[in-house]
Amino acid sequence: MSASQSRKTAVALLFPVLAILAVFLVLPIIYVVASSMMADVGGGPSGLAAYLKLATDPYYLLVFFQTFVFSVGITIATLVFGYPLASFIARTSAPERAFVIFIVIAPLLISMVVKAYGWQLILGNQGIVNTILTALGFAPARLIYNWTGVVIATVHVLLPFAVISIAGVLSNLDSSIEESAAVLGASPVRVFFLVTLPLAVNGLITAATFVFLLALGSFVTILMLGGNGTMVVPLLIYQQVTITYNQAFASAMATVLMAITLTLLFTQFRFLRRRDA
Repeated sequence: MSASQSRKTAVALLFPVLAILAVFLVLPIIYVVASSMMADVGGGPSGLAAYLKLATDPYYLLVFFQTFVFSVGITIATLVFGYPLASFIARTSAPERAFVIFIVIAPLLISMVVKAYGWQLILGNQGIVNTILTALGFAPARLIYNWTGVVIATVHVLLPFAVISIAGVLSNLDSSIEESAAVLGASPVRVFFLVTLPLAVNGLITAATFVFLLALGSFVTILMLGGNGTMVVPLLIYQQVTITYNQAFASAMATVLMAITLTLLFTQFRFLRRRDA
């Protein structure tokens, strides 16, 4: 097969994928950006005025800041709790491994609404946790309709993504390198921080980026478990569309959120590419 025929074959095979991406990814993005520049039927800001308001209004700056801090906190928590699980999955062949994998993957098979409702039953004022606290003689704790409940539920929802990403990298590490460091006198702590962790950086970065972006777009969990003080950008966009009918302003916020997402993905790609070079 000649080079030209190979190129034509490659283009023919890629065309369906490119067409799907164009229809379901590129066109919606173009529509959202274009909508932010159109006159708003709800009377809200549009065009450059909408972006200027987002950049100068203290309330919207606070919401973006809260969204960023929330996403960072969720990312750190999932990495802390996810690494031991990922390490167990990658390093052991014991029968318990299959059980741990099932426990980690199972939440992905359940609807987001069902999971959020389940956490309402567990963390609510009359939920399981507060029932136990009351039975033990403690005062009920406010675990729902605040950041506490939102963080707990979101970590539970996103933990599998971190575990899967990290376990994939740890399973490919050469255990003989760690064994050599231990033979040379390195303590388990030094082996972890000086050998294992640097080798697993790619997986940790991938997991952190994945979880951060998912947390950045979290909506259902915050809608069902959050309160007045847990406003984030996706929820604010929802309110602008369904309550105030400011579609142009909502599109401007969505455009900013997409720009942040694409910037982070590009930064991750460049970092990993430079690291592997």
